[in-house]
Amino acid sequence: MKLKFLICISAFLLLSSGISAQQSTLEGIITDENNNPLDLVSIAIEGTSRGTSTNSNGFYRLQADFSQTRKIVFSYLGYKLSEHEIKLAPGEVKKLNVQLEPLATLLPDIEVLESQVITSQYIKIDPQLSAIIPGPGNGVESLLKTMPGVTSTTELSSQYSVRGGNFDENLIYVNGIEIYRPFLIRSGQQEGLSFINSDLVSSITFSSGGFDAKYGDKMASVLDITYKTPTEFAGSFSISLLEGSLHLEDVKLNNKLKYLFGFRHKSNQYLLGTLDTQGDYKPEFTDIQGFVSYEFNPEWELNFLGNYSRNQYLFTPEVQRTRFGTVTEVRQFTVFFDGQETDRFITALGALSLNYTPSPGIKLQMISSVFQSDETENFDILGRYLLERVETDFGSDDFGQATGTPLGVGSFHNHARNYLNAIVWNLEHKGVIKDDYNTFKWGLKYQYEDIFDRLSEWSMVDSAGFSIPQQPYNLLLLQDTINTRISLQSNRFSGYVQNSREFQRPEGRYIITGGIRTQYWSYNQQWLFSPRATVLFKPEWAPRMVFRISGGLYQQPAFYRELRDFQGQLNENIKAQESTQFVLGAEYNLTLWDRPFKYTSEIYYKNFKNLIPYELDNVRIRYYANNTASGYGTGLDMKINGEFVPGIESWASLSVMKTEEKIDDAFFTDPDGNIVPLGYIPRPTDQRFNFSLFFQDFLPRNPSYKVSLALVYGSGLPLSPPAEQKTRNITTMPAYRRVDIGFSKELIGVSSKFSENSFFRNIKSMWITAEVFNLLEINNTISYLWIKDISNNMYAIPNYLTSRLINVKLITQF
Repeated sequence: MKLKFLICISAFLLLSSGISAQQSTLEGIITDENNNPLDLVSIAIEGTSRGTSTNSNGFYRLQADFSQTRKIVFSYLGYKLSEHEIKLAPGEVKKLNVQLEPLATLLPDIEVLESQVITSQYIKIDPQLSAIIPGPGNGVESLLKTMPGVTSTTELSSQYSVRGGNFDENLIYVNGIEIYRPFLIRSGQQEGLSFINSDLVSSITFSSGGFDAKYGDKMASVLDITYKTPTEFAGSFSISLLEGSLHLEDVKLNNKLKYLFGFRHKSNQYLLGTLDTQGDYKPEFTDIQGFVSYEFNPEWELNFLGNYSRNQYLFTPEVQRTRFGTVTEVRQFTVFFDGQETDRFITALGALSLNYTPSPGIKLQMISSVFQSDETENFDILGRYLLERVETDFGSDDFGQATGTPLGVGSFHNHARNYLNAIVWNLEHKGVIKDDYNTFKWGLKYQYEDIFDRLSEWSMVDSAGFSIPQQPYNLLLLQDTINTRISLQSNRFSGYVQNSREFQRPEGRYIITGGIRTQYWSYNQQWLFSPRATVLFKPEWAPRMVFRISGGLYQQPAFYRELRDFQGQLNENIKAQESTQFVLGAEYNLTLWDRPFKYTSEIYYKNFKNLIPYELDNVRIRYYANNTASGYGTGLDMKINGEFVPGIESWASLSVMKTEEKIDDAFFTDPDGNIVPLGYIPRPTDQRFNFSLFFQDFLPRNPSYKVSLALVYGSGLPLSPPAEQKTRNITTMPAYRRVDIGFSKELIGVSSKFSENSFFRNIKSMWITAEVFNLLEINNTISYLWIKDISNNMYAIPNYLTSRLINVKLITQF
C-alpha cells in the first residue's frame, strides 16, 4: 500500500513538473491614451477560462501554456478591444505593454472617457454626460439620480437620498474640500444652482455606502468631484430657455500657472409657470467659480478654489387651481392669494491648498478653507380657498366643471421673517505614501463653526377643526410657531488613518483596505471612533468578475439643523447618529451583441442607533432634536451599463429597499383607551422601489442626429396627517414618474471645414438640442396641504410639480 502511495506521489510530482515546464509568462502595463495606468483591465485567453486583470498601477502578469499560438484579449469598458497573438517557448518571459484607445461614440466630440467601473466600492461617472442628460436640472446631480440606490422625488432640486438616508447624510467634496449647502431652503423653487459646475469637472467618483475612512462623518454616501487640469486654452458656453453658462481654461508662464473660470446664470421662471399656483415668479440664480493652480517647481504647488453664489427668489402668488381625487370623486381646490415671498441665499467659499510631492510615492497637503452662508427668508402669504366637487357624470352638460356647491371654505396665513448667517473655517493636513502594492493615507482636521440664526415664523389654517377661537379671550391658535434667536460657536477635531494593500494569490488578486476615523465636538464633548474596512477580490477562475465586501461604523454628529427642534430650541445633549453597515457586491463584465457590458449588484444592511427623528416636507427637513429612535435599512441595488447602441453608453438601474425606525416615545391610544407603542414605522425616505434609465441613440446613417432619454420611476414616500401619531407614515404618496427626452443636432464637428479667416474655425463642436420635459405630462406630488370640509372630513390637497415643457439649448465648445 505504501509503495502504491509513493508511486502515485512520484507520478503527480513528475506531471506537475512537466506542466510547470510548459508555463510561460506574459506581463506588462496597460495605459490609456494619456499614458495613465488603467486598473481592473480584463486580460483573457480567447477560448479558455484563463485570465487576469491589472492592478492599480496598470500592471498584469499572466502565466499559461503559450507553446501554441494563443489570442490574448484586453478589454475595458469605454475602450476598444485590443487583441494580440502570442507564442512563447516554455519558461519564456515576455513583456507586452498595451495602450488602449477610447471608444469614439460615433458622435463627434463626445467620448466615453470615464465609465462606471467599480474600483473598490466607488463608481466612476463620465462628466461629459452631464451636458447630455435631458431635464430641467441637468448636471452632475441629474446623473447621480439615475444611479442605483439614489432616489429623488422632485426635478426642481439637486438634492437626493441614498439608500434611505436624507439629504443631510450625503458628503460632497470638490478637489478635497467639503461642500456645504444653504440651511433655510424649504422648497425646490428656492434652491437654484448647486455648487458643482459640470463645465469644470474632470472626474466624478461616487459611493452609495461602505466608503473608506478617509471620507467624513456621515451615514449615507460620498460624492468626490475633481476639477480639470488645463493643458491649453479652451472653453465652452451654453444657453437655453432656463439658463446660460460660460467656462474658460488656460495655461500661462510656461505651464506653471493654470486656471479655470466658470460663470452660470439661471432663471426658472419659464419652468415654474407650469405649476398649479399661478403668479409672478422672479427667480434669479447666479454662480461664479474659479480654480487657479501655480507650480513653483515639480515638488511644490499652490491651488486656490473660489466660489460666489447668489440665489434670489421673488414670488407674488395670485391663484391656484388644483384637481385631485378618483375617477368618480373629483374635487377642485381653488385659492386666491394676497402677499408675496422674498428669499435670498448668498454663499461664498475660498480654499487654499499647498501640495508637496518630494517623490512620486509621497504627497503632503495643507488645506485651509472658509465657507460663509448669508440667508434671508421673508414671506407673508394669505390664501382664501374654496373646495368644490367636480361633475363626473358623462351625461351631464356640466361634465368636467365645478358644481359651485362648496364642500369647504376657509383661509390660511403663512408668515416668516428668518435670517441665518453661518461661517465654517477649516484647517486640514492630508498625506499619502504609496508604492506598487501599498497605499497609506492619513489626515488631521480642525473646524470652527459660528452660526447665528433668528427665526420668526408661524402659520394659521382657518379650517374646520384647525383654528377655533379659544375662550375666555377669543384667541386663535397658530401652528408651527417659532420665535427665537440662536448663536452657536463650536470646535471640531477629526482625523483618520487608512491603509490599502494589494497582493496576488493563486486563487486571485486581493485589495484590502482598512482604516479608522475619530472626531471630537466641543459642543456635546463626544469622542467618536469609526472603524471601516473593504475587501476586493478578483478571482483567477472568473477573470470577468469582481467581488467586494465592506462594512464599518458610520457615525454622524449633528451639524446645526439636527440640534434645533420644532420650537427653535437647541439640545445640548444630542449624540451622534450611528449606522453599522455591511455591503456585499459583485461586478461582472460581459459581452452582448459583440459589445462590452457591465452588470453590478450590491446587497446591504444598515443598523441604526441614536437616530434623530424628523419630518420631510418638500425638501425641508425638520428634526425633533433628540436621539429617541433606532432602526434599520436593507436593500438590493442592481445596474447594467454598456453599449446598447454601438459606441455610446447607456444604463439601467433598479433598487429595492426598506428602512424603518422605532421611536421610543411614539404611541397611540386604542379604542379601549389603552396606550400602545407605535413600534416600527417607515422612515420618511422609505422608497421601496426605484427604477431609472439613461439611454442614448443616433441615426446610423447620420450620427450628427442623436436622442437621449432619462426615465425615473420611484414608489411613493410615506405620508401621514399632521399631529397624528397613530397614523404616522402609515400610507404613501403617489409614485414619482417622469420621462425627459432630448433631440440633438450637431452643427459643427471635427469634420466641419472653415476658411482660415472664419470665426467658426476655432469652434470644436456646436450642438443644438430640443428637450421635452415631463414627456408623459404626469402630475407628480411633492407635498400636501391638509384641510377639513364642513363635514369634518380631512383632505390632503396635493402640491403638484412641473408639467410638460419644451426647452431649447445650444452648447458650444472651443
